[in-house]
Amino acid sequence: MRLTLTTLGLASFLITPCWTQSDALTLDEAIQIALRNNRAVQISERNLDKSRNAVREAKGNALPQIQGNATYTRFDRVATAQFGPQRIRLGNIENRTARITLTQVIDISGIVKTAIRAASVFVSISELEYERTRNDTILQVTQAYQGVARADEFIRVAEEALKNAQERLRIIRAQVDAGVAAQFDLLRAETAVAQAEQAVLNARNQRELAVATLNNLLGRDLNTSAQVVKPTELPPMQEAELDALTQQAYQNRPEILAAERGVELARVNIQNARRGILPSIVVTGQADFNLSTSTFNPRRESYTGIVVLSVPIWDSGITRAREAQARDDLEIAQIRLQQAKEGVALEVRQAYLNLQDAQKRLVVAQKGLEQATEALRLARVRFEAGVSPQLEISDAELAFTQAQTNLVNAQFDYLDAYAALQRAIGVIGRQYAQR
Repeated sequence: MRLTLTTLGLASFLITPCWTQSDALTLDEAIQIALRNNRAVQISERNLDKSRNAVREAKGNALPQIQGNATYTRFDRVATAQFGPQRIRLGNIENRTARITLTQVIDISGIVKTAIRAASVFVSISELEYERTRNDTILQVTQAYQGVARADEFIRVAEEALKNAQERLRIIRAQVDAGVAAQFDLLRAETAVAQAEQAVLNARNQRELAVATLNNLLGRDLNTSAQVVKPTELPPMQEAELDALTQQAYQNRPEILAAERGVELARVNIQNARRGILPSIVVTGQADFNLSTSTFNPRRESYTGIVVLSVPIWDSGITRAREAQARDDLEIAQIRLQQAKEGVALEVRQAYLNLQDAQKRLVVAQKGLEQATEALRLARVRFEAGVSPQLEISDAELAFTQAQTNLVNAQFDYLDAYAALQRAIGVIGRQYAQR
């Protein structure tokens, strides 16, 4: 079984307007606005920045740390000592000291290096999550944009149906005035006009909802008006097989790439969990400044160097438990990777079959409209000639309207299915990746 796919991007066949209004919003412009303003994209971007700052924090742990502090102490009284007949104060009632401490961790067991690596892998996962959010947003905006264009077409179909009903009412009134039609026929024609007017109103209301949905995705006020560029042609097709599309999705989809990074992160965390049994060395240099010297403490400056080697001896099994948890996380990450692949394969298959179905329905709808158009023409000729009842042309007009509706649905279902397949194989956001 084979499927034809376009080599063009979705925006390429939607940027040609059917009218000349300068305020018409193209699909490409809508996507660009959404990538700047959409709330989900903004949150994902902030999470990405947060993960990058976590790398800076991890790297900072490998660098020297300098800390300064100052102390002021006031006693209620100063101790004294008796030396013969003379009493001498042993200190000051106020003491002021300052200290500068430099601390450097010597990463002999690689713990700091492992933490930096884990933070870097997490940045990669955040970048892929950001890409996934962008791709989802592009698909949502594409389908919402096309939803507005679909609503515009429904309004056109409803307005054409209203004109047909009004024309039929005009003819019936003339026939009633001429005494060749019954009053009931006039009542039926008037009812048809009222129903057509209601259909136009409903179509316009649906467009308002479609525009509000699009504005919500674009991060704009829901009341903002929007004119979209209607597609003038469907994307051209080229053949591609389902298995090839699935393999392409495995290579491109950020969900799978993020799951692979998740496995890598879980392996790094196993090493990090062993830190409880690894030795560590901390080198500390300290400078003390005595701002309140006294007879028995005349030195104003003193310097101290300390090297501390810590070797864990027994932690009651805490490290072993942490390592076991990390290994469980690795197994979970591997299962999630397999789950992601299975989910993507299913998504590609669904989009593939939906596109095939939409393509077939499009052919059927086109033939149906051709038949309905010819049937309406014949019914109109017969009705105007007075050789057929109103019911025949009424049914023909209804069938024509339904055929138009079916074709509009088939066309935009095809566009939506095409966009969904582009997203499923991981290429929908490629043209916006470097912007």
